[in-house]
Amino acid sequence: MTAVARVDNDGRAEVESFYRRELGREVVLEADQEVYAARDGAIVGALRLCPEAQTLVLRTVVVAEGRRGRGIGRAMLALASDAIGRRECWCFPWEHLEGFYGAIGFRRVDRERIPPTLLHRLGDGCIPTFREARS
Repeated sequence: MTAVARVDNDGRAEVESFYRRELGREVVLEADQEVYAARDGAIVGALRLCPEAQTLVLRTVVVAEGRRGRGIGRAMLALASDAIGRRECWCFPWEHLEGFYGAIGFRRVDRERIPPTLLHRLGDGCIPTFREARS
């Protein structure tokens, strides 16, 4: 059974190891980031909510290659949606994932709407999506 929960400071090294294994690169978890992970014994998925440029950015949503397509990403995203709550949030996903993030309210926006301090997040093949603050 896969459980999704917020990771405390003691679990961050394990999440960093998961990212290194799955992405082949370092992902440093800063103290102010909210980190969530799916665990089935070992970590099988993770994501980050990062305060940046007076807003929130959903980043580095990863499910272990052998565990994709089983609802783990959707479960993590549902928890992230609750954590985002009433705050506004940006996400810069690959274009083919627009519907995945759209399920929790992210909508594609024009490039002109991106705060200048977040433009560096818009990589090749990525699209700008934004979730409005909720009342």
